[in-house]
Amino acid sequence: MADILLTTSQAAEFLGVTPSRIRQLILENRLPAMKVGRDQLIKKCDLELFAEIPRARTGRPPQT
Repeated sequence: MADILLTTSQAAEFLGVTPSRIRQLILENRLPAMKVGRDQLIKKCDLELFAEIPRARTGRPPQT
């Protein structure tokens, strides 16, 4: 089975973030990607694994 490759824009839509956030995650080596020409391509299976990692909530805490 062939791996499905997504661009940064497609990956951002998949994760619900901006393309610049995807590029930042790639630069931080938190998301594996391969450079093809001028594009960064990410395997869909890597995005699915990344999406499963629990994240801490950021930002201002809710007012009580």
